[in-house]
Amino acid sequence: MQTRIIALILACLSFSTVVRALEGVLLDHDGRPVAGARIQVLGRPGSSVTDAAGHFTLTPDPTVPFDVVVSRPDGIALRPIPVESVPVSGPIELRISPVFTDAVTVVSSAPADLELPPAAAFTLVGRADLEQRGPQHLSDTLDTIAGASGLERGHDAVPAIRGLTSGRTLILLDDGRVTAERRAGPSATFLDPFSIDEVEVVRGPGSVAYGSDAFGGVIRARTRIPGPSDPFAVRYTSVGATGTGERAVDLEIGAPVFGGGLLAAASYRKFEDYSSPRGTVFNSAAEFQGLRLGYQRAALGGNLRLLWRTDLGRDIGKAATDSRITRASYPQENSHRFALHLDRPGPGQWSRVGVTVTWDSYQLLTDRDRLPTATTPRQLTSADVDATDYGLRLEAERSIGAVRAIVGIDANGRLGLSAVNTTTNYGLSGLTTGSTREVSVRSARRDDVAIFVAASGSVGRVGLSAGVRGDRVRTTNRAGYFGDRGSSNAALSGFVAVGVPLATGLELSLQAARGFRDALLSDRYYRGISGRGFITGNPDLNAETSRQFDGALRWASGPYRAALYGYQYRIHDLIERYRTGNNYFFRNRGEAQLEGVELEGTVEVGGDTLLQIGLQAEQGKVLDDGTPTDGVPSRGGFLVVRRETGGRWWWLGRLAAYVRDRRPGPTEQVVPGYATLDAGLGYRLTEALQLQLYGRNVLNRSYLASADVASVLAPGRSVILSARGVI
Repeated sequence: MQTRIIALILACLSFSTVVRALEGVLLDHDGRPVAGARIQVLGRPGSSVTDAAGHFTLTPDPTVPFDVVVSRPDGIALRPIPVESVPVSGPIELRISPVFTDAVTVVSSAPADLELPPAAAFTLVGRADLEQRGPQHLSDTLDTIAGASGLERGHDAVPAIRGLTSGRTLILLDDGRVTAERRAGPSATFLDPFSIDEVEVVRGPGSVAYGSDAFGGVIRARTRIPGPSDPFAVRYTSVGATGTGERAVDLEIGAPVFGGGLLAAASYRKFEDYSSPRGTVFNSAAEFQGLRLGYQRAALGGNLRLLWRTDLGRDIGKAATDSRITRASYPQENSHRFALHLDRPGPGQWSRVGVTVTWDSYQLLTDRDRLPTATTPRQLTSADVDATDYGLRLEAERSIGAVRAIVGIDANGRLGLSAVNTTTNYGLSGLTTGSTREVSVRSARRDDVAIFVAASGSVGRVGLSAGVRGDRVRTTNRAGYFGDRGSSNAALSGFVAVGVPLATGLELSLQAARGFRDALLSDRYYRGISGRGFITGNPDLNAETSRQFDGALRWASGPYRAALYGYQYRIHDLIERYRTGNNYFFRNRGEAQLEGVELEGTVEVGGDTLLQIGLQAEQGKVLDDGTPTDGVPSRGGFLVVRRETGGRWWWLGRLAAYVRDRRPGPTEQVVPGYATLDAGLGYRLTEALQLQLYGRNVLNRSYLASADVASVLAPGRSVILSARGVI
C-alpha cells in the first residue's frame, strides 16, 4: 500500500523530463572554496551541499532574480545573497563576505526542507539576533514569531506553536529529539541559548518529515562548532542582570585540529528569585551548568559533524501561587547528548545524502514539598524519572526529470524509562517519621520506525508537492503501577500542496495534511507527582490523528516582505489532561479544532534598519461541547525595530501587546490583556570586546506569566549587561 502511494506521488508530479540544472561554486572572501556548506534558494524547497572544491548544483534551475541562503560548515546561516543574473555558460560564483553580524533572520518564507509542506511558515533566527536579545531560555527565542508562544515564563517554560502544546510541537537539538515525560511537553530547560548559533522554527504540520509530536511544527536549534578553516579563537560571553539576579558566563575554544574544527566549551548560569512589579516571586531561582565538545571536518566526500553536550540543571524552582504551601521544584535535570551528522553530495543523480545518529541520556527529579505549619507536619514527595533516547535518520535527495524528491528512513525511541516515587513524612518536631517508596514504572520503552518520501515539481507556473510517511509505534511497560501492558499503532501521514504565482513577487500556497501522534509513555503508564500536582496515566489511550488545512499568501518586493497565513486543524481522539481537585488524569476527548490567522512582515530601511511586525488571532475548542482547549496564545502581536550603524553600533526595540483572553482551557484561568516593551543597544569597541545593555519589560508592567490556574506574575523590569568577544 505504501509503495503504491509513493509511486503515485512521483508519477503525478513527473509531467516533464527535461530540466536544466544550475552549476555553481561557493568561495570565501579570500577566494578559497568552501566545502560542506548547504545552499538553499530562499522560498523554494530543496538544498545542495558543496563538495571539496566548493561546487554545487541547484535543480531545477531557479528563475532569476532569487536569493540564496548559505549555511556554513560551522552551522551559521549567512545573510541571503541576491542573484540578479546567471552566466550564459559556466558556473555561477557565490562569494561569502565578512560582515559584523554574520547571521540572518529570515521571515515570511516557505520551509527550506523539501519534506515540509510549502504553506507552512518558516523563520530562521540567527546568531546576531540571539546575541542582541539575550534569551534566557529556548522559549524566549520565539518572542518575535507570530503564532509561537511559551507556556509560562519560568525556567521550565514550554515552547509551543499555534496552541499545540503537550508534546504536539517537536523540539530538535542538533537534529536529536528533545523528549521529556512532563505533561506540558518538552521544554529543553537545560539548554543554554548562549551555545546556540541558530534556531529554525516551522509553523505547520511536520508529520511527514518527523512523525509523532510535529502537529504544530518544529523548533530546531543548532550548536556552534567551528568550521575546518576557522583559526584558533577563544570566544567568551559574560552576563549580569538586575531583576532576575542572572549571572552567567560562557567560554568557547575553537581550534583547527587534524584538518577539522574542534570545539571545547563550558557555561555556567545562576538565577535568583526574580522580581515582579508586586515583589519577589518565591521559588523562581535556578542554576545551570554545561559542557560541549564538538568536531567537524571534510570527510567521506562531505561534512562530518560530531558533538557531545552535557547540560545540568540544579534546584529549578517552579513558581506558583501556592508555593509557600507546597513548593514544587526540579532538584536535578541532567541531559547527556551525542550527535553525529554527515551531509554530502550524493552519488550519481543524488544531489544530497544525509545521515544523523543521536543518543541522549536524560534524568529529571521532581519534588513536591508540603511545607510545615503549626498543625500540619512537612511531607516531601520525590519522583525520579530517567530514560535513554535514540534516533537514526537516513535521507537522500535527487531530481527525477523536473521533480525534486527526497526519500528517507526515520527511527527514534525511548528506552529503559523508569519512574520511582518516594514520600518522606516528618513530625511536627521536624524529624523524619518514615518513608514509602513506589515503583511507578519499572521499565518502559517506545519505538517509532518510519519510511517517508516527498516530492515537488511544477506544471507550467503552478507548483505541486506531496509527501507520505508510514509509521509503526510500539510501547511496552513492565511491572510498576499498571503492570505489564503494551500498545501498537500503525498509521499513514501525508500532505498535498499547490503553489500558484498570482503576480510578480506574490504567491498563494494551499495544502492539506494528515498527521499522527501517539501518547507519551508517561501519559499511558505513569502515576505519581508532577510539577502541578498528582497525576495518573491511562494505558488505554488511543493515538491522535489530525486533518490540517493551511494557506499562505506571500509577497516580496525589494526590501519588503510580507506573509498572511491561515489554518484550520482538527485533532481526532484528542488526548486531554484534565483536573479533578488537585489531581490530574488523561482521557481521549473526541475532536478538537484549532484555527487562526497570522500576519508577519519585514521592511529594510536604508540598508541598516529593519522593521519587523507580527500579528496573531487564534482559537481552539473541543467540538463535542465547545469548551476551549489549553495552550492557545492570546490575540495580539509585536513590532520590532532594529538598526546597525557603521558596523559598530546597534540598537533594538520590541513592543508587544495582547488582549484579554476570556476563554481559558480546562487547566487555565482568564488572562488580562497587557503590553510590554523591551529595548537594548550595543557597541563593538574591538573584536575582543563588545558591550551590550538590554532591558526587558522596561515599563515594569504587571501581567501573568501564563494562563495556568496557579500562575504567578511574570518578571518585572530587568536590565542585562553583557560583554562578549573573540580573542
